[in-house]
Amino acid sequence: MDVVGGDSREIMDFLSAAEFLHVGSLVIDDIQDESATRRGGITCHQKYGLATAINAGSSAYFSVYYAIAGLNVTPEVRNRVYEQYFLTMRAGHLGQALDINGLDAVMDECVATDNAALAQSRVIATHKLKTAAPAGCLARIGVMMGHGTDVQVESIGNYFESVGIAFQIMDDVLNLRGIITTSADKKAGQLLKDLGEDIRAGKVTYPVVKGIGRVPHDEMVALWAKIKSKPEAQEEINACIAVLEKYGAIQACVDEAMEMVEEAWRVLDPTVPDSFYKIMLRAFGWFVVERST
Repeated sequence: MDVVGGDSREIMDFLSAAEFLHVGSLVIDDIQDESATRRGGITCHQKYGLATAINAGSSAYFSVYYAIAGLNVTPEVRNRVYEQYFLTMRAGHLGQALDINGLDAVMDECVATDNAALAQSRVIATHKLKTAAPAGCLARIGVMMGHGTDVQVESIGNYFESVGIAFQIMDDVLNLRGIITTSADKKAGQLLKDLGEDIRAGKVTYPVVKGIGRVPHDEMVALWAKIKSKPEAQEEINACIAVLEKYGAIQACVDEAMEMVEEAWRVLDPTVPDSFYKIMLRAFGWFVVERST
């Protein structure tokens, strides 16, 4: 809102909409993934029961109505905000459907034929629908309420969608390279989580599908078989990561995420005037990609 000349102080209460949307999705996601913990605590459905959790998650989605109804905007803008919100709800549910269905069957075919295109497109589609669409929706709403032009609505929305996809790709990368503390933390060089949790869970992530066509065929077949077996031993997990690193699959993900954000910025840059807020948007994109470099 601020980057197009609006005043975000006028809509601070509306920020609750993003949290209602996010929390509702987490409650439902935990049910469908049968997760036991969330944010360091017990999940909603484990604590309060399945029926109550489903009702709470759905109620959170509908509670966004009050945030939109409270906006001091014209009926035309309010309708556009509603449209964006329901677009992201449909996208999020479709993305969740892809995630639930999984990629194991597709991976079997892609690994056997050295064809990475299908698996890559499925992973990117899931990331775009589950993460990028909500980010782009909220960005577009902000530009609309800041009285931005249609060009600004799309350029900024597209930028946030690209950052959203890049964020998910980098999450996959960090799962294999780790999140390590720096000199800005109390102790530098500390690994904050175990490496390869996705491999331990047998999950198809972007670095794994990037390995198809880069890792020699026989090694890729063996690597996928090992990941499908959900290895528990850390040395086996480390060996899988080493193969992906050796053939550049993990770095290829970093490079692609960076170029995705850079390309979206090249489109955005000429559409908004230079300002402090524009610098913050630029820095946000860099931060998302450079967390592992």
